[in-house]
Amino acid sequence: MSNAVDKIIAKINDDMNMKLREFQTETDKKIEEMRKVEYGKWEREKEKIEREGKREAENIRRLFISRAHLEGKRELLEAREDVMKKVITSIKNNARGSPKYDDYLRQAVEDARRALGDELVLLCTPEDEAKIKKIASEVTPRARIELGTVKYGGIIAKTVSGERSVDYSIEAFIERNVNEIRKKIVEKLFEGEYA
Repeated sequence: MSNAVDKIIAKINDDMNMKLREFQTETDKKIEEMRKVEYGKWEREKEKIEREGKREAENIRRLFISRAHLEGKRELLEAREDVMKKVITSIKNNARGSPKYDDYLRQAVEDARRALGDELVLLCTPEDEAKIKKIASEVTPRARIELGTVKYGGIIAKTVSGERSVDYSIEAFIERNVNEIRKKIVEKLFEGEYA
């Protein structure tokens, strides 16, 4: 599934890079606007304070510029987090179209059989039913297939009695691997520059 994540990330990399550049440009503009506003405030304050001492004026100027800089950094971090969330959502939405999706389903059925035994229930979406039936017939013929909601694809396996279950949905897979996925997104999209 790691290759699938890499391919999905590569597929949207150009779009996300463009969005990142837009966010960067927008943030730079906001920083410059804020700097101008704060600089204007500082100039007015400076005239008043110069009579009281140049050192105090310099401290105030640094404070205003520091505030503008910190606000700009905060906005850049928020933009980066927004990009990360969009990439992860895109990964979820496009996982079923990945060339590695069938391999993931096979591995999920095999893992479910090992975890829960040969007699189990495999919950899947109607779109995945034919694939799951084929895989189950090869891996664990005594499995029963049920249709239901499995967000973004994958399977949810449970014992016939329903006492135990294991979630192999795409959403659960991504949640289990979100730190590694975020790390790869940072490497691919932000190239460590904003990490």
